[in-house]
Amino acid sequence: MDKRLKTQSIKLNASDKNAILNAVSWYDETTEKVIAQKLKLSSDKLEQLLHHLDCSEQDLPDFGYYPTDKKGEYLTYESNTDLRDNESIPLKDNIHRYFLAEVKPHVDETWINLDSTKIGYEISFNKYFYRHKPLRTMEKVARDIIALEQQAEGLIADILGIDVSQI
Repeated sequence: MDKRLKTQSIKLNASDKNAILNAVSWYDETTEKVIAQKLKLSSDKLEQLLHHLDCSEQDLPDFGYYPTDKKGEYLTYESNTDLRDNESIPLKDNIHRYFLAEVKPHVDETWINLDSTKIGYEISFNKYFYRHKPLRTMEKVARDIIALEQQAEGLIADILGIDVSQI
């Protein structure tokens, strides 16, 4: 698409390109994966990555880094945004352990994106702070409506067709 746009001297921003691609393309499980990056990691950079991900070298595919035949070279693939998902993991559980036990067995070609991982609690304010107040009786509500009606000089009764003297 970029080559065609360049030959036509058309310049589009990223969101317009994505809109066109989404309109004319679809996900096909049988096609080859699209390579996002080919990374050459020196031993220092590899150690930094392993420390950042808190994993071993053989666990890198679980985090989206797939080794090639060359030593220190890894591929990352484009992800399909329609197939992205998230999980709520118990705070005391290990993210990688949970992934291996609960996600990987069901979706083989998946990986963890730790850079978008959020760690924290979700607090239900209704569960902990809500105090139930019983509803007012129908008689109290009716009296309040009538009091408002009298303040509104009978407009509500005229609209509803109610004779206020009978209430």
